[in-house]
Amino acid sequence: KWKTHVEIVTNIIPRVNDEAESLKKMASWIYQELGKDTPWHITRFFPHLRLSHVEPTPIRTLDKTREMALGQGLNYVYLGNVWGSQGENTYCPQCGAILIVREGLETKKIQLKNGRCQFCSYSIAGRFPE
Repeated sequence: KWKTHVEIVTNIIPRVNDEAESLKKMASWIYQELGKDTPWHITRFFPHLRLSHVEPTPIRTLDKTREMALGQGLNYVYLGNVWGSQGENTYCPQCGAILIVREGLETKKIQLKNGRCQFCSYSIAGRFPE
């Protein structure tokens, strides 16, 4: 309706919002209300200020959440604050090729042509530099 690109970010905090069932409901809500092509960034929490007593989010929790969300049909689920993870990259939902390689906040490689996978021509949701 509005032709606006929306992305969702959820900072997963141990013992606060890391319950599997709640995260599954969140993925389902994103899919049903915003669509399967809405990017969901699942970020790792690090202790700070009033939450300095809480441990960092285990990477396994983030990996499991990403796998669950992809399994529920979301096409673009990313891990944040986890450098060197395959979850930082963008993959083609159709052929599985790595289309955008990232390291932290840096984009290393883009393999798109006119917003499409350069391997199978699938249209990739998002806004990308030409």
